[in-house]
Amino acid sequence: MTAYIVRRIAGAFPVVLLVLVLNFIILHLAPGDPVFIFIQGGGEVTEEYVQEIRARLGLDKPLGEQFFIFIGNVFRGNLGFSHFYQQPVLRVIAERVGRTFLLVGLAIFLAAFLGITLGVLAASYPYTPIDYANTVVAVFGYSIPTFWFGQLLILVFGVFLRVLPVGGVPIIDRSLSAWASHLVLPVTCLSVYQLALIARLTRANMREVLNMDYIVMARAKGLRERTVIMKHALRNASLPVVTAIGLNFASLLTGAVVTETVFGWPGLGRLMFESLYRRDYPVLLGLLIVMSLGVVVINLLVDLLYAFLDPRIHYD
Repeated sequence: MTAYIVRRIAGAFPVVLLVLVLNFIILHLAPGDPVFIFIQGGGEVTEEYVQEIRARLGLDKPLGEQFFIFIGNVFRGNLGFSHFYQQPVLRVIAERVGRTFLLVGLAIFLAAFLGITLGVLAASYPYTPIDYANTVVAVFGYSIPTFWFGQLLILVFGVFLRVLPVGGVPIIDRSLSAWASHLVLPVTCLSVYQLALIARLTRANMREVLNMDYIVMARAKGLRERTVIMKHALRNASLPVVTAIGLNFASLLTGAVVTETVFGWPGLGRLMFESLYRRDYPVLLGLLIVMSLGVVVINLLVDLLYAFLDPRIHYD
């Protein structure tokens, strides 16, 4: 197991490096000059001042040299200095990374818990109101745009009913209840698509597993239906669901950009949106590193979870 983990971690470095190369090139070739965004609103600006700022930001060097300087700094644990925040990138990201992973983690948990529960019930009682409700939830979750659903939640629960805060994080009251009330709407908005996907995938795999011979044999032995479903059927049907959850972790991080922007949640997604607008390249590249490593770690954990769910799987 240890050797497998080491191989996976070693194999992740080329992937992260390729992500950095591609995004570094795309960011620097995108329209817009960070120098003019940096100095806008400063009155009359001379060409000499522009060149001075460009040199200060390290943008006067050739693109290839800029990249190798950046990679060298990354291997030394230095992600650069933010043009806008005037702070090290690591500090800027560290202030927000916990909020995003809290939001994404709760969204995954909510989607997995409700999706698996609904999928199991729909598979156990096919062509009943529960099964039809599962289909409605799936169609709703697949089709609804995240930004529209977020604004709908704000209008209903924040404006009309006034029972939940419409965005941000608790500033004065930082109790657990205050954090929970601020998280309800963004977590719901972020998890709705994943919930629909997990519910339909669980239902499909459970229906297939429940028709297998060993399930028929378990029932013939007189095992309780709950034991048959939870211990025998669900465990074997959960591997594709676990795979889907791991693969969709990256899409949850991407969806967090929209969700955090709609709800004013000060996490990595909103930071990415603001840094893209400001052309703050060091912050953007630092965010890509953190998110890439997050995806690699989650995929590794999913692979290790396979061995727990299916004893036939061994990693040497």
